[in-house]
Amino acid sequence: MKVLVAMSGGVDSAVSAFLLKKAGYDVVGIHFKMEDDLFFSKYDLKKKVCCSPDDTMDALKISKKIGIPLDVVDLKKEFRERIIQAFLDGYKAGITPNPCAWCNKKMKFWALEVFGDKMGSDRWATGHYAIVKAGKVFMANEIKKDQSYFLSLVEKKLFDRLILPVGEMQKADVRQIAIKNDLIVGAKPDSQDVCFIPDGDLGNFFRSNGVDLRAGPVMDVDGKVIGQHEGYQMYAVGQRKGIGIATGEKVYVVDVDPLKNTIKVGKKSDLFKNHSYVKDLNLFVDKSYLLDCECKVRSTSPLVKCSFDPETAIVHFYEPVVPVPGQIIAFYKDKELLGGGVLAKTDILNSL
Repeated sequence: MKVLVAMSGGVDSAVSAFLLKKAGYDVVGIHFKMEDDLFFSKYDLKKKVCCSPDDTMDALKISKKIGIPLDVVDLKKEFRERIIQAFLDGYKAGITPNPCAWCNKKMKFWALEVFGDKMGSDRWATGHYAIVKAGKVFMANEIKKDQSYFLSLVEKKLFDRLILPVGEMQKADVRQIAIKNDLIVGAKPDSQDVCFIPDGDLGNFFRSNGVDLRAGPVMDVDGKVIGQHEGYQMYAVGQRKGIGIATGEKVYVVDVDPLKNTIKVGKKSDLFKNHSYVKDLNLFVDKSYLLDCECKVRSTSPLVKCSFDPETAIVHFYEPVVPVPGQIIAFYKDKELLGGGVLAKTDILNSL
């Protein structure tokens, strides 16, 4: 059986390819170039980000060590159009997109299907920490490393041919396999932050991409102007640091209004909601399953009981959560991933 493995240059995909090769599969690696190497050369990278030049070299070295061919595919144009531009458009609309989840849907799994079919692959594999059985996706055994949340927007049909070799393993064991078998990425740190903003300077990224950052009023929850912001695109619901407002107590961004060029701040308690609108719904099961299920509103948040009404597009949370517009909501039942969608504000539900 021929398996196409997405080789990021990290330890998880390296061990995935190694295990499949050891199990007797006909393994072919594929590495996606999302950014030009020159893009990263101008940054002093303090943290590990994916898609860097080092990742490409590591993917090549790993493939040679394992003894499998590796195709390096240029997807920079598609990545710019589908992920970076969508990220910019989202912030312009006053929401906080999740580029990693959209990258899985619009780039990685799309590319695996396209190139997998061209190569005549029977299956494809990634290094995600999740469990796939008979086309169904479940949370990983090591909950802290679970990545099923980031797969919630992927088309269900693509899971029928998906293999996740490390999904049931512990991260420490994956690293040990890499070290014992002389795979050079055994101690390589996990990726952090947004890969196309490697220095984390959101303002510089916006300015260099033509985003108009205009100062505007900061208001409290009663509508009183208490300061100025540096451009509403620089702020996200739930943000506490970098607001630049001294009130004598901790304040958080509770709303971003792109039409009025304002942000609203309040107490932490003002962030919590009992419901949210959901758009871009992507389900793996019948909608009736979501009448009584659980969900995550961010990858690191605990599961919360909820009920989703497909007629109104409203999800009701059994306990208050902080739903950040633009972020992903993933639905679960007994650790099975039922699908996902995008958290939306009432006033933008029909405009995006």
